[in-house]
Amino acid sequence: PFTQVYLFLPQNVRKRLFIENSLAGEDYYSELEKTKSALPGFFTYDFFPVALILESLRSARNQDTADLIKTRVYGNRFRTLLDDLNSVLIGMTGKSLNVGTDLSKIIFEIHKDNQIVELYPEDMSHGELKRLSLYMWTKYHKIDDAIVLMDEIEIALHPDWQYQIVRDLMQWTPNNQYILATHSFDLCEALTPAHVKELEPKLLKRASE
Repeated sequence: PFTQVYLFLPQNVRKRLFIENSLAGEDYYSELEKTKSALPGFFTYDFFPVALILESLRSARNQDTADLIKTRVYGNRFRTLLDDLNSVLIGMTGKSLNVGTDLSKIIFEIHKDNQIVELYPEDMSHGELKRLSLYMWTKYHKIDDAIVLMDEIEIALHPDWQYQIVRDLMQWTPNNQYILATHSFDLCEALTPAHVKELEPKLLKRASE
């Protein structure tokens, strides 16, 4: 989450999180954006990457069209990406993702009484949107053969999904090594004891010194 990335920011910037500041470019979130732009592999989970998904689908469509021009055969990148996004979503919820014909909006749907019903934003859980966000982040940025650090990945995820997210990451990007900071017992249960390291809270450690 964007409120938990203090280690990447100077101390004077961290303190701005609790200060209301109307001066342009001098509040916590403006400084955070500057930091994000300077770190290509740095990602903060805010809500749902609408722009990222639509940009990826447009790029896939354009590449498919280029294939058609070159080879007379339309590519399958767009269809594959849409299918992948739905595999992340449908398997857990029964809901599906589609896009408007002009690729300007994302549409969530569910089959009910032999009809397709379009869903409102409030019909989607935070956890559903987060799983899609994590998937798009790893796939779009082509994070492969890397060491990936994630803080409190379990936030907003159902306990079953906290257990499942370890397998998800291994399936989505099997060549990466993940270091996850978590408070989730369910997530730890998905790992062998050798893969779990318990850390002493910083404040308790200071008090004992």
